[in-house]
Amino acid sequence: MLLNLKKLIFRIFNLIFLYIIIIGVISCENVFEYSPYSGHVQGKDKDTRLTNLEKLSIQEKATSENKTFTFALISDSHTYYNDLDDAVLAINENENIEFVIHGGDLTDGGMIKEYEIFHNIVSDLNYPYFTVIGNHDCLANGLGIYKNMYGIDNYSFTYKDCKFIFFNNIIWELGYIEPDFFWLQSELEDTTSYEQVFVIAHIPPWSDQFTPVYSKLFEHFILTYNVSLSIHGHHHDHYFGCYFDDEKEYLVIGSVDKRYYCTITVFQDSISLDRIHY
Repeated sequence: MLLNLKKLIFRIFNLIFLYIIIIGVISCENVFEYSPYSGHVQGKDKDTRLTNLEKLSIQEKATSENKTFTFALISDSHTYYNDLDDAVLAINENENIEFVIHGGDLTDGGMIKEYEIFHNIVSDLNYPYFTVIGNHDCLANGLGIYKNMYGIDNYSFTYKDCKFIFFNNIIWELGYIEPDFFWLQSELEDTTSYEQVFVIAHIPPWSDQFTPVYSKLFEHFILTYNVSLSIHGHHHDHYFGCYFDDEKEYLVIGSVDKRYYCTITVFQDSISLDRIHY
């Protein structure tokens, strides 16, 4: 009799414990935290580049009569979240901007949470935005997360008779693989009909990740195919000028903690650059 009573009490205790767990799971959101090394991208955050391209297309049609346009540039936001938030606020106050480019290193360690925080902040932009992948974005599972959240790492689009080419030139963090220079060349060969051509790649060609061969090849492409401006990040400090012994200009965008963003105004036969502090 005593043994049966003990079994009954044990079963009742197990049922109560199970009930508490079920109630906890039902009533709490995000009870089980996923690993920071996870590569899972939530459905609402997938392929966000497509959404931005749709916004850009609508804007292009709405402003088709004016071929002159201005876009903003920021870079290397890493975990400078307060500075990034302020950059978004400052850019939103500029009514002349038509879209925004981020020069890479959206994250610091390529973690899913970093990507999510970045995405949540820049989603407050009033304008479409586009990214190029940085070397920090390729750490851990970062490359896969980037592709799920934004799309392929090498891509291009056109806007008002201008072409924008986004090139993944990361080397060390991707196992010393050679950047896809054949893809870059194929994109540049198709630029003769555009008024202006911009190449956006995170690492400047004179950086330590580039071998002399890679550096010379990149410089050759920029010069041969008459690129209007080669745009980069990575170094965290601002640079604008003709780095090599030719007339081609290169822009390095400083990191967001430097508290400024750049704007480029594109005319039919020229461009102008401004730095705007906030």
